[in-house]
Amino acid sequence: MLDLLKLQAKKAAELVEKADFIRIYTHFDADGISAGAIIAKSLLRIGKPFHLRFLKGLNEKVEYEKDELVILADMGSGYPDVVSQIDADVIIIDHHTLVGKIEPLRNFVHINPHLAGLDGTYELSASGTSYVFANAIGNNVDLSSIAILGAIGDKQKLVGGNAEIVKEGVINGFIELKEGLNLYSGKLREVLTYSLEPFLDFYGKEDELEDFLSKIKIDGDKEIDDLSFEEINTLANAIVLRLLKMGAYEGVIDEFIGKKLILKSELISNAIMLTDVVNSCGRAAEMSVGLAICLRDKNYLGKGLEIWKKYRTEILEQINKWRNEVKDSFCMRYLVMENAPSTSPIASTLSRYIYADKPLIVVNIKNGKAKVSARSNAKLAEKVDLAEVMRLAAERVGGRGGGHKVAAGANIEPQAVEEFLREVDRLCCMQS
Repeated sequence: MLDLLKLQAKKAAELVEKADFIRIYTHFDADGISAGAIIAKSLLRIGKPFHLRFLKGLNEKVEYEKDELVILADMGSGYPDVVSQIDADVIIIDHHTLVGKIEPLRNFVHINPHLAGLDGTYELSASGTSYVFANAIGNNVDLSSIAILGAIGDKQKLVGGNAEIVKEGVINGFIELKEGLNLYSGKLREVLTYSLEPFLDFYGKEDELEDFLSKIKIDGDKEIDDLSFEEINTLANAIVLRLLKMGAYEGVIDEFIGKKLILKSELISNAIMLTDVVNSCGRAAEMSVGLAICLRDKNYLGKGLEIWKKYRTEILEQINKWRNEVKDSFCMRYLVMENAPSTSPIASTLSRYIYADKPLIVVNIKNGKAKVSARSNAKLAEKVDLAEVMRLAAERVGGRGGGHKVAAGANIEPQAVEEFLREVDRLCCMQS
């Protein structure tokens, strides 16, 4: 399944071999940070000098010297014009939908699951693609446990390329699959209160939580990892009922019930928790802390956990603040925020757990710009392709957009928000 990708990765490894210095540009979310860590670790192991920088996207400048090799991770496939202007050797390691044709000025290798018969939305992330690249450079099988963070962070399924990576990690002793619930580790009461995946809507509702615990007859001070098989079953059933009452997308149930990934070589063994910590570091503009944790530097673990705890509280506060401001349109829902700390996690949570019946478009107007996060689910994506909707609607108002069918984004001017939303609704209705 990964054979075609491995061929491209081999070509990329040849460019690495002849390069004297490498510039890595990667995204700032869990997938981008873990992809960057995998590339960095593989280069460190062969003694190649490099510089790594995090970008919010290719709207920001890519700096390089002509004789350097530029690696774009978790970005690039949707920006043919930008990539075509880079006057240096380029490797793209991405999983986003391809847009247009890249006309490189120098040597160019494009590693993307979409070019190899895999679905980059569900079957392989940028960190998974980076893992294939890393193993073309040398033996980096131990990085399988970092490769899976992107799949979890981007709400992918453990199928296709992701399944192959997990299998490789299990065979080599770096990943363990356990029966259980994909929840954070910690005391049950705290986990249920602060959980974002799944979002259980207990934050600020202490009485409701105590009533929930009382009904399932489990001590809230118990460590989740110490729960008995019977207690796990009881908890799972109660959570499923709560999610269904909330109107959550049914697919989220499969994501947290069943198999639990244990990462045996990482600083945090709970895969969903490690992903969340790394993602929080990125969203809090502390990408280097997330990177250090992925590189297994114990000195940064305490700071990373601190950032994570602060960040998830902030997101839960924002969800409570904005959830009732969501507006209903013909074929989508939308929310326009101002100066919110983050857009993507609010969009993801609201669309998956509270407003799962239509695509949700969240706009955040901040620092003179409007950032858009569009989210839906696999069921809605059978009809509506948000990557295409974002691209076309953003182009209509002089902006830029793209991404995946279920998770896409755009950057537009604040004065264009109303026209943009009208165009998004029109396009969603056309596809529905």
